[in-house]
Amino acid sequence: MRMDGLISVFIESKFMIMKTLRYILMGIMLITIIPFCNSQIPIKNKQVITLQSVPGNASNKLLSESKEILLRRLSCMRVLDIQIAQNNKKSELVITVGDTISRETLSELLLIQGHLNFYEPLNRQEVLRCFGKQSTGCIQNAFTSLHLRDTIRSRSESILGIADGKDTISINSCLTSKDVRALLPDQVRLLWSINPAGDKLYDLYCISSSAKTLNEQDILEAHADFENPEHPTLCITFKEKVWKIWENTTIRNMNKLLAFVIDNKVYSAPRIMDKIPSGKISLTGGGFSKTEVRKLVAIISNGILPLKFTIVSNN
Repeated sequence: MRMDGLISVFIESKFMIMKTLRYILMGIMLITIIPFCNSQIPIKNKQVITLQSVPGNASNKLLSESKEILLRRLSCMRVLDIQIAQNNKKSELVITVGDTISRETLSELLLIQGHLNFYEPLNRQEVLRCFGKQSTGCIQNAFTSLHLRDTIRSRSESILGIADGKDTISINSCLTSKDVRALLPDQVRLLWSINPAGDKLYDLYCISSSAKTLNEQDILEAHADFENPEHPTLCITFKEKVWKIWENTTIRNMNKLLAFVIDNKVYSAPRIMDKIPSGKISLTGGGFSKTEVRKLVAIISNGILPLKFTIVSNN
């Protein structure tokens, strides 16, 4: 064989080896990259939650109405893979969700009934005077857990006290007992914040239910505003027929807090700095997240659940 033929065969063999090695390396890279890419795709974990009506003998009609409201709430949150089975015999709803949504957010959407109010504040000193010298027994323990002295120095005049989450149940047990409630006027209500503040303590607000307050029936629409990414905002517009009531409420509570309450929990308490004649309010809460704002819009926009539920199974 001639020398130039040997050289040609050698070059061709070298080229084939290099080509084969290149394919092997590409295959190794694909094997490595594909699992990594897949790991970046949100996994849709199916969640199955069983709700039991309270009490457990709800009518089929109310169960059906609750089912439709929950479907609308979840659709409003852009959760599309939803199935709700109605068990009339057990007064249960079995919700199956395939989309990605946190278990906590899903539970709140299913359990919050949606009774909404804007309550006017009371000065904490007015409430404390109602207790008079009754500072023994459970009241003394409750006031100790509420850090009253710290609250006087650092909190709003409408906040009775602050407490760790683990203490709120025992404080509630005392302050809602028959003997203690007898010390307070009927219009006085003590309600906790839904979320802890920056110091991880919950606020106990003093509010009045005596004045005309706006509720879910007075709301025209609610929507989310994410124009400022750092401050997601819940925007509420009232029906025109209550604009004057809303304006008078803001005038009456100038430079005071106004409690935005759902199911007896304070979600936000903005300080009113000027009268609002246009029937609108924008709430940023204590640092609402985008998810929380979307959740509140879904709840406000789709009506009150006619039944109260509890979770009996969560898989």
